[in-house]
Amino acid sequence: MSAEFRIIGQPRPQLEGPAKVTGEAVYTHDLDVPGMLYGAILRSPHPHAIIRSVDVSNALAMPDVVAAISGQDFPEKKYVNAGPIFADRYPMARDKVRFTGEEVAAVAATSIAAAQAALAAIDVTYEALPAAFDAETAMAPGAPVIHDKPDLPRNIAQQSVADFGGIEAAFEKADHVFEATFEHGIVAPICLETNGVLAAFDSARGSLQLWAPTQAPFFVRKEIAHVLDLPIEDVHVRAVVIGGGFGGKSQSPEPIAIAAMLSMKAGKPVKILLNRQEEFLSGKSDHAKKMRVKSAVAADGTILGRYTDFWVDNGAYTHMGPAYISAVRQRTCNLYRVGAAGFDGKLVHTNKVSGGSYRGMGSPQIIWAIETQIDEIAEKLGKDKLEYRIEIANRPGDTTPMGWEIGTCALAECLAEAGKRIGWAEKKDNMPANRGIGFASMINPSVGVLYAEGNFACVSIDLLADGRLRVGAQSADCGTSQNTVMGQIVAEELGLDADRIDVLHMDTEETPPDLGSAASRVTFVTGNAAIKAAKTFRATLAERLAARWDVPADEIDFDDGIVSHRGDNARRLTLEEVAALEGPFRVEDRHDIDIPRPDPKTGYGHYAATYGFGAQAVEVEIDPATGHVSVLKVVVVQDIGRVMNPLALDGQMHGGIVQGIGMALREELVFQDGAPVNASLITYKAPRIKDTPEIETDYIETNDPTGPFGAKAGGEHSINPTPAAIANAVAQATGTRFRKLPIKSADILEALHKDKAVPLEPWRRPYNMEVATARALYPSVFFPGLRKLGAAVGRKRIVKPAVEYLQPKDLSEALQEMARPDRASKLLAGGTDLQVGIRQGIYTPDAIVDIAGLEELRGIAITEDKVVIGASTTISEITERDDLRAIHPMLVDGLAKIATLQIRNVATLAGDLSQEKRCWFFRSGAQCYKAGGMTCPCYAVLGDNRHHSIMGAGRCAAPCVADAAPILTALGASVVIAGSSGRRSVPMEEFYVWSGETVVGPGEIIMEVEVPRRPFRNTQRFEKSAGWEGDFADASVAAHLEFDGTRVTAARISLGAVAPLPIRAAATEQALLGGNLSDARIRTAAEKAVRGALPLSDNRYKADLLVNLAERAVHRCLS
Repeated sequence: MSAEFRIIGQPRPQLEGPAKVTGEAVYTHDLDVPGMLYGAILRSPHPHAIIRSVDVSNALAMPDVVAAISGQDFPEKKYVNAGPIFADRYPMARDKVRFTGEEVAAVAATSIAAAQAALAAIDVTYEALPAAFDAETAMAPGAPVIHDKPDLPRNIAQQSVADFGGIEAAFEKADHVFEATFEHGIVAPICLETNGVLAAFDSARGSLQLWAPTQAPFFVRKEIAHVLDLPIEDVHVRAVVIGGGFGGKSQSPEPIAIAAMLSMKAGKPVKILLNRQEEFLSGKSDHAKKMRVKSAVAADGTILGRYTDFWVDNGAYTHMGPAYISAVRQRTCNLYRVGAAGFDGKLVHTNKVSGGSYRGMGSPQIIWAIETQIDEIAEKLGKDKLEYRIEIANRPGDTTPMGWEIGTCALAECLAEAGKRIGWAEKKDNMPANRGIGFASMINPSVGVLYAEGNFACVSIDLLADGRLRVGAQSADCGTSQNTVMGQIVAEELGLDADRIDVLHMDTEETPPDLGSAASRVTFVTGNAAIKAAKTFRATLAERLAARWDVPADEIDFDDGIVSHRGDNARRLTLEEVAALEGPFRVEDRHDIDIPRPDPKTGYGHYAATYGFGAQAVEVEIDPATGHVSVLKVVVVQDIGRVMNPLALDGQMHGGIVQGIGMALREELVFQDGAPVNASLITYKAPRIKDTPEIETDYIETNDPTGPFGAKAGGEHSINPTPAAIANAVAQATGTRFRKLPIKSADILEALHKDKAVPLEPWRRPYNMEVATARALYPSVFFPGLRKLGAAVGRKRIVKPAVEYLQPKDLSEALQEMARPDRASKLLAGGTDLQVGIRQGIYTPDAIVDIAGLEELRGIAITEDKVVIGASTTISEITERDDLRAIHPMLVDGLAKIATLQIRNVATLAGDLSQEKRCWFFRSGAQCYKAGGMTCPCYAVLGDNRHHSIMGAGRCAAPCVADAAPILTALGASVVIAGSSGRRSVPMEEFYVWSGETVVGPGEIIMEVEVPRRPFRNTQRFEKSAGWEGDFADASVAAHLEFDGTRVTAARISLGAVAPLPIRAAATEQALLGGNLSDARIRTAAEKAVRGALPLSDNRYKADLLVNLAERAVHRCLS
């Protein structure tokens, strides 16, 4: 880093850090003001329907309800969002709903429970309409019309077509043409803090105050004033601490307008907080895309032209979809040196949650498509893939086909340094099996003229009475250290210690206008404004003191916080003394990006003040048995202009890279009938802390003349190349190109086994013929018929807001409470499944009987012939017992793979065995067979069934995912159950009736689990494959072998997560008996475990996975 600065370039921690780590920081969720009401929102159960009527009168009549509203209570004004031509959404649905989860009505009450209960009293009459859930269906002839836009083709919100530089001629001249189609789904921002708002309307003054964790106070104020028909000067957004943004809080979320209207109706402050499911259901997320990329390449590797034909899934309404169109066309035209460029892009309405913003704004995925093709071009031409990228890298002085004028640019240097740091020269010809290295680059505008308002920022500096300075801006620090950097900039410019400067963000009354914290703009635009404000502050100080001392202003110096008259040592004042003499005062200044907006139809034009560049190199390793990708190392080298704060910048890089890992390998929202079924942090596979690889950062300072102290933007640069670099590394490791993100372990496993798939022989199980026949008839007969019948007469899911809580003093009293016939009771021990299940409407008890403290149900006893584990013993208590590990290592080590330490500390053994099924259709509220009864269908048959059963499935395909189940089955354990008539012991193989359903009857309680001790000569192994460490298994194998010398005399192999019950692999067990267990014999025995399997459409991979795990388990037993 440069030594020419005092403060800039120093690794300063976040200003808000101490308050955050001590719990003193005030988030929106923490706010509580006198008279505050709680709001709740009624959401549409339909993806597409006409609203015939909304009646809130019954809700209003409830005792604790103060206000209730529907769409008709709002002025008939739509959000502006991406511009007036795209305005298509009211704050609350009025005449029609267009996605499941759309806001239809809302209430404010004196408690959250009362508000939620009142929603059930609102009567809405819908007329359901056909729906289109993906872009290709929405564009097809005869598709349902989502928005009537007569000037555009059906369901098209925007179309952008252009040819820059003669694309057809480029392909005519090409020696090689490369063409491929790429697609990806929707990823979600996953902020730890969900969206929320506290709205307080003062009817006497006509003013509205809003506390909300928004990235864009300026736009929230503008939008809310517009849709509520209030003067903008009467709407104020206040400062709060924000728990993450990532684009998901950069638009005006509908709860803000709804809470404001409720406050206007009730005359009291109203707080609305979205829960995690609501955040998934209605929050702003990424956009799915499908891209056909075509490149014209000369024999020497020159890219003569690049063309992209693509669509972007807009969702039901237009928020930031046009920016995603821009992202694709910009990278098509500007990433690397390209002769000509063209595109045809369509923004398509579907009946899904509206897309918003997500870090990178669509750039990571188009970069992935382009970089995949760059690899393929290099391979075809026999070029080194790193050297080829350096050869075609953008250079200073270039003008791209789209008219971007490249200023400072160190892309070639970034690539070379990334290659050096990953060890490419040493490794490229000596890569171990199953390893790969991938490269990718990025180009990103450092502050484009994205908005109708242009791109500007204003910054204020207040001299306070104590001599401290307060910097103010309407940017919003979401944990990105923007406030810290603003303080550093002002401190550097004024020659002050940064500790003497406070920063106020967000407040639209106390700070001057700024367009907010999105599109990596704050350091550049607001930073430039901060420098100008600091210069103005210095000049104002000089003018004020010059007037007081009657001397020329140019003789006033300001250094190290001291104002002095040059040459007169008696005239020296601290800032505190200045404030005492002159009084506190404020200065403001403004910075504009003075560039014309590009062509609104094609995007042509010099778009940004400058452009940021960077490169990443990634090394991965593939587990060939599971398809799991381990990202071993990521090297990121950025042309950042100037590093303002290396600690903050490293944080940006690390966070964005981890998000890029999720985008590349795991994250996607899975939809059924337009609603996400994996709307929880269990089923949505975001990376965990243990997924973070070694990350090495380096920055090349090009000292951009347009940036503050030479800095460029840096926030989104981190994520942009990551998915591409990972995908290219995976391609090298596997020999297969994957053209759909995320690249799932199942995809990799199927690719690795495409020529050697395990034979299944489903005919071995006669029941499979009946199942296969039913599945064949499901699309045309069973599914539509059962769904219609289930909607009419099926059992409805009920969420009970409150139940009776009981805490018996002993087991006898607990049994009495459970046996009462006048109510339904559920046991509470750890509660990790029960409490979630109650919120999901899976469990509907009248009473909860807390047995966690009953000593009769806790503890571990080891005798000569068995181990006895109490039912309420926590998983952690089991995994911490070394004496138990010495007897049954598989039990201890296997249970350590359950969830996280926090969960294991409270989850119990009986709770793991008894947890309800984890089918994401069942858990997400679908009216499926197990939730709604016999008249309802199984959604897994036709839906995304990658995690479901491959054998033994009937009307329900949910597998048993309790890790303890196959382990205890393989160990020959029994479950001891107590009831009014005494105790009974049930072998594990007879414990389950179906997934999540056991033989424990009404009024019975699991007391303990008995595990027999085995002969000295035995080995055990539990192998599990899951989405993340601690996740529920996709497949697992528990192996327990007994020996006489080198001969296997007994084998118990139990399979988990592949059938509704944990099942014994009897054929595999028999095949392992005897001696001479060669590799071939073990493989053959393992393959017998899946004979007779009948996978569903998406989970054939589980058969190969299970065989690999069984083979691995046996080998590790033998070793």
